[in-house]
Amino acid sequence: MAGVVAAIATEFTFVPNDKNGDPDDVWDLDHNYWYTWGFKNFALPEGETITEAVLTIRNVNNWTAAENGQNWLRLYLLDTAENPYNGRWDQGNPPAGRLRRYADADNGTDNIAGLAWTAKVHIGTYTDHDGGPGGDEVTLVYSFGALGMLDELEAYIANGNDFGLAFDPDCHYWNDGVLFTLTTGARHVPDGGSTVWLMAFGVGTAAWAGRRRSA
Repeated sequence: MAGVVAAIATEFTFVPNDKNGDPDDVWDLDHNYWYTWGFKNFALPEGETITEAVLTIRNVNNWTAAENGQNWLRLYLLDTAENPYNGRWDQGNPPAGRLRRYADADNGTDNIAGLAWTAKVHIGTYTDHDGGPGGDEVTLVYSFGALGMLDELEAYIANGNDFGLAFDPDCHYWNDGVLFTLTTGARHVPDGGSTVWLMAFGVGTAAWAGRRRSA
């Protein structure tokens, strides 16, 4: 009877808290700051690779209709959130990690793209066209698999067992919480076709032996 190999998946869920243990909405993404959310001491299970990672921000709504279509929420994946210039610890252990906020008074400039102290990948930029009281609440879901970013995430984690996410809101984005999930599965190692060759060789040998016996 043929054997069945079970697929094993591991899921990690990351939810932030600020230093006071407040809710997980990253201070409601106030436009007076830009933010990093950093993790340290994290490694993938041995023999596993990342099969999916998803960043979710629930029920996002810009605070005022006066800025509809003239606002941006920029999101980035960071190799590290540890800033060597501020003299502080900027990363924490999972699942909460550590949030950090930096003053932002530049009226719309992308504060994260120019950071020199970390490699980074742009996840996406959201613009709210129906904000303010009574505006629509949109849940943002970014699949790193669909965006082609799994290799970068895995490389960043391997480079020091840390990584980070960054948020640069150029408006005040109320939300009901940020969530990051990461799923791993068994790493597939190609055998170069040797298994197929051996199976073919075995079948051929059995057929040859059968002909010998009937001769």
